[in-house]
Amino acid sequence: MQDEQRLTQQNDEQVVSPSLRNQRVLEYLEDLWKRPHMPSQEDLKRISEFVVSLPEEYRSVGLTTIANHFVNNMSLHMLELMATFQQKAEQEGISSRECKKTFDKTLPKAFQVLAALNTQASVQSLDSLVALSNITIALYTLSWSDSAEEAQSLLYELPTMYYERLTQENLVVKDHKSAPDDSATAQPSKSSDWSSYQPMQGYIIPERGMTEVTIPTQKVSSSSPVPVETGKILFMPAA
Repeated sequence: MQDEQRLTQQNDEQVVSPSLRNQRVLEYLEDLWKRPHMPSQEDLKRISEFVVSLPEEYRSVGLTTIANHFVNNMSLHMLELMATFQQKAEQEGISSRECKKTFDKTLPKAFQVLAALNTQASVQSLDSLVALSNITIALYTLSWSDSAEEAQSLLYELPTMYYERLTQENLVVKDHKSAPDDSATAQPSKSSDWSSYQPMQGYIIPERGMTEVTIPTQKVSSSSPVPVETGKILFMPAA
């Protein structure tokens, strides 16, 4: 009898609620993610140099793999905006009802885009990789936010804007139901033209060699240059 009671007590002690287990797993991941696990700029350049030297049947897969690195970072950025909005809404006086309304309106489209990006990104050349990098890093920089109000506005705009920009450059492969417009030009785009890129420090200026990006939030005006933090990498030139 005592053995049964002892065994029951041990089993009860071993039972961990799902929420507590999730918290422990997240704490473990937080510690694990402190270790180096992301390629540096030098690594990306070295990898790209190797990939472009490969035969054609391997090159496109390699370039798309590099492109997915940037696409995945943008996808994580969109999730980060959702988390920022949820965590800081109450602090900024945004009601729980408005939070629910915002998520109800934005999550279906946002996660549709995230799912599509996981399978549809496609890069066939080094110029295409430049175009994708320009679009991704420019939008990432301009859409960074640490307030619920800004994040809320970006959730309505950023997923669709990013996907449409990639679609315009033929950097995603859609299914037949949502195939790109046949009238789209196949000429080199502004996004992939990097040869004369000389930015003014601290600003994004719509000149040759850059992707001009305007995000319609309350903080950013579409009629003036957009200030960004000095020292941030906005564009990746071809290797």
